[in-house]
Amino acid sequence: MFGFLSIISMQAMPIMYSDIPEQQETFDVPPNSTEIELQGRLDYNVGPDSVQAFFCKNSVQVCFYQNFGYVSITLMGDTGIMIYSGTVNTAVQQTVYISIAGAPSGNYTIILDNVTGMAEGEFAK
Repeated sequence: MFGFLSIISMQAMPIMYSDIPEQQETFDVPPNSTEIELQGRLDYNVGPDSVQAFFCKNSVQVCFYQNFGYVSITLMGDTGIMIYSGTVNTAVQQTVYISIAGAPSGNYTIILDNVTGMAEGEFAK
């Protein structure tokens, strides 16, 4: 018995730029949230709106609009107590949610830090 191998020839079709749908990361800003004004920069090669932070009742949301590599996030209370500390790989995760439900009312500072710079902002709970 003889077997036949069928080869299908495919020609490459050019893809026009207009054929590729625009892909944009969309971030859901929490309703009734307040933007935390961040001072400083994580990377001196990107614009000022490349990262945003929001406070909403019992949580903080940080949105990275560009890849900053690994970013350390620290949340400090006004008494110097660390509420949260963690590291995020912004190439993989662009939004970070931090619960502060158990934290007392007061003033807080969020610090974003990577190898090329830092940014920080204050808010009141």
